[in-house]
Amino acid sequence: MFNSPLEFLAQKYGNVVKYDADGNPSIFVKFMKMKSSDLVTGLPDHTHPAFIINGVEQDYILLGKYKAGAVSEAADSALVSAPNIRPIRSLGADQILERIRKGGNGISGMTVADYGFIKLLAQKNGWKPRGNTLWGQSHSDGTNWAVGQSVAKDNERAFEGYIYKCLIAHSTVAELRPDLAPSHWLKGRYIGGISSDDARDANTQTGYRTLNGSGPLDWYLGEDAGNLADIIGSSLEQQYGYRIVDCELQILENNNAAAPDADLSDKSAAWKAILPNKSNDSYTLVAPGTVGTLHWNFKDTKITLDTQCDDFSIGPKGQSFTTIAVNAEHLPFVPSIVKELGLVPTGPEDKTEGYYWVNFAKGEFFPRRGGGYSGGASAGLGYVYSGDARGHAGAGYGGRSRSLP
Repeated sequence: MFNSPLEFLAQKYGNVVKYDADGNPSIFVKFMKMKSSDLVTGLPDHTHPAFIINGVEQDYILLGKYKAGAVSEAADSALVSAPNIRPIRSLGADQILERIRKGGNGISGMTVADYGFIKLLAQKNGWKPRGNTLWGQSHSDGTNWAVGQSVAKDNERAFEGYIYKCLIAHSTVAELRPDLAPSHWLKGRYIGGISSDDARDANTQTGYRTLNGSGPLDWYLGEDAGNLADIIGSSLEQQYGYRIVDCELQILENNNAAAPDADLSDKSAAWKAILPNKSNDSYTLVAPGTVGTLHWNFKDTKITLDTQCDDFSIGPKGQSFTTIAVNAEHLPFVPSIVKELGLVPTGPEDKTEGYYWVNFAKGEFFPRRGGGYSGGASAGLGYVYSGDARGHAGAGYGGRSRSLP
């Protein structure tokens, strides 16, 4: 007997339902174990790190089908993976993780290893998911309506997930919003998600987020309704198990960050730096601060993978994911792990979309990935924003759950 109607939906698409302590269901997508070499030629012939937790290989991983959202208005309620609810926003990384973990039953926050696996899987299959990257619709599908525009007859504008055709030339004002003025606009095809947010932009008159799973099929990974929804857009997703401290890349081994009891605090001994091997693409995980570990550097006007950072006063810098550089003098071989985690391109053949930001400054910075509600063409599976501390609670920051089998 089904405990929730969502189990019918999950069964239809081969998804997995898990319940939290209060009986709230979450839907997860199952991904079977794969080798890194099966994902991208040239990567190591071993199990991808996403499938190794505390030394134990997992036959599969469970990733939240939907962005983490709340089913209760209580400020400390558990976050779930469910359709047609608002993605959580405006919480720091630790707050999101705490509320995701309230679900119990092996549930924790999606990790850098999980995301790296998805990035490589998408690369292998040629998937380029879209999402809410322009106030309710994909930036690829239309120009959004906004106050203060001059629109001619037959011009098209996107608003709240639909395309509208202009019937009368005019200058746009709030009173003639497409959904309010049928004399000026003809409603057309559906291209976006259902906008749902308390906060609304003064110019576009729309909310930041769209309801989980409310977008078209190309907002699902691989255009498959059984796969991950909204992995791009609405809100950047916090990825656990990777941070930057004084420009040094620090991670947890394999996918140990996925364990519900993993210590991800700033002083945790689980954090390790990556010491590259000088003769091949292997590496050793060592104590943070060890000389010669992987660092982000800003060299020759590019974000560069290096073994040092030359200047901590530069601040945030960004560029396309595919143009990230490597200081070959210091790194004749790029450690395979940073490719497996999706932190650098796998090679010239890697065309993963997205913009990459690194804050060249002292301190701890946490990455958020994917692209937000106004990211436009900068969004993508290669999008990483590492400009803020773990406690930053921007309107464009959210998360996603994952679970042990």
